[in-house]
Amino acid sequence: MAASPDRTHLTYDYWRYAGRDFTEFYEVLFDRMRPAPPVLELGSGLGYFLDCCRRHAVPALGIESSEEGTREAAKRGLSVVRADVTVPFPFRDETFGSAFAHHVLEHVPLEGERSLLREVRRVLKAGGFLFVVSPNPYVREAHVDPDHVNLFTAHQLAGELRAAGFRKVSLGTNYWRPFWDPGLRLGRLSRLMAGALWKIAPIDGLAGTASAIAWR
Repeated sequence: MAASPDRTHLTYDYWRYAGRDFTEFYEVLFDRMRPAPPVLELGSGLGYFLDCCRRHAVPALGIESSEEGTREAAKRGLSVVRADVTVPFPFRDETFGSAFAHHVLEHVPLEGERSLLREVRRVLKAGGFLFVVSPNPYVREAHVDPDHVNLFTAHQLAGELRAAGFRKVSLGTNYWRPFWDPGLRLGRLSRLMAGALWKIAPIDGLAGTASAIAWR
């Protein structure tokens, strides 16, 4: 079934974030993602991640449905296209090296989310990847926002990505800092142990968010 256009986010109250400095937060995400240019950001909001890419001289383009986000990002000279992320994107096949969707999927109904993931795969170059982060339904705060209409665990997110055609999915973003690591300092061994746990045990509830990296 084709996704219906998303008309609920033509306007959005981004001003609840006024006065907050997100520079360090997005620097951490940039470091975790290590984006391949050019970057496509889905639901780019006020353009904080696009700003981060610009600081690192990485070409990036945002797609944003709200008038507020598009206008504010354009004021700062950021590249943003105003368009709906739940229907076919206005981009050619194999245009981008990587894509970023930070707290976007939970705001759109299931069919819109699935359309978005298929479209991301289409516009990624061969070997390109998507870094996606969404609230974990095990976390109480994930249910507070009434605009959160589509929540899933990390393993459910992996299933959605595979169904969209991504050839490889890693949940490593969920265990990049295992709880035992600060004291034991096991380095690579720690990551391997955490990865094994995520593959064999139902430990979705231990993650603060549901996140993944998926390759085309």
